[in-house]
Amino acid sequence: MGEVLPGPVPAVERSRLAARRRRDRWVDLLLLLPGVGFLALFLVVPLAQVFLRSVGLALIGEAGHFTWDHYRQFWVEAQYRDGFFFSLWLGVASTVISLATALTFSALMQVRFPGRLVVSVLYKVPLVVPSLVAAFLILSLVAPGGILARLVAHWGWEWPRLVYDRWGWGIIFVLVWHNVPFMMVIISAVMAGIAQDINDAARNLGASPWEVFRFVTVPLSMPGVSAAALLVFIQVFGAFAVPSLMESAYPLALPVIMQTEMMDRANWALASALGSVLTIASAIVLFAYYRLVQGRESPAR
Repeated sequence: MGEVLPGPVPAVERSRLAARRRRDRWVDLLLLLPGVGFLALFLVVPLAQVFLRSVGLALIGEAGHFTWDHYRQFWVEAQYRDGFFFSLWLGVASTVISLATALTFSALMQVRFPGRLVVSVLYKVPLVVPSLVAAFLILSLVAPGGILARLVAHWGWEWPRLVYDRWGWGIIFVLVWHNVPFMMVIISAVMAGIAQDINDAARNLGASPWEVFRFVTVPLSMPGVSAAALLVFIQVFGAFAVPSLMESAYPLALPVIMQTEMMDRANWALASALGSVLTIASAIVLFAYYRLVQGRESPAR
């Protein structure tokens, strides 16, 4: 017997299907509306307003005209340019040191040893300590008049300058102390998901523990490693609290300069331009990260 082919769909049925698709589309739009509206209201609109203010538009209480002078001022005047590169230095140095430390300790946390549970609890303590409180703790310890400086003074030793220095090592120390546990939470979770059989196979083939860590554990953990590094860099790059408390007189981090221009000098247009520069730089880093991730995934596909 021949197979019965379905006939053409009646016009009434086609119109019913089209009406159902339109209704489903409206339902989808209504379901997306709260999330899209929240992003538009609290993300897109403020960013657009900051950019418009940076180019001389959307000013508060005064007539505006389009200009690039505030961006030109950022690049021409050394204090703003040096502030940008100082913030960039803080972000890169803190991220590299935090990542190296977190990778090492995350690998060690995969090994079972006595007291491992206690260590796994203690290393998370900085996560619940606000960064400003951590800065006060570090200042009380390593500042020129801090506890350690007064302690070594009894032996006639001179305490090194670790805070209020040109390179911001005190700031970096606080940020590393605060961000290493955050990185470890992400990286440890990724490392814990690596099958133990893979590591055992590498060891059976003659790889040393260091070679297993370098050529097996780290490459397989790269999604977590790159995500943790990206989050920490963007957070440190725009940090305000710790640099405002612990940095030297020059250079100032760009977020600190923004606060001074906005609150002390009421120069909202220039502060908006500096904020736009920070946002654009972070967006470039984010774009480079996604391109790097896509480049690594495409050959695997």
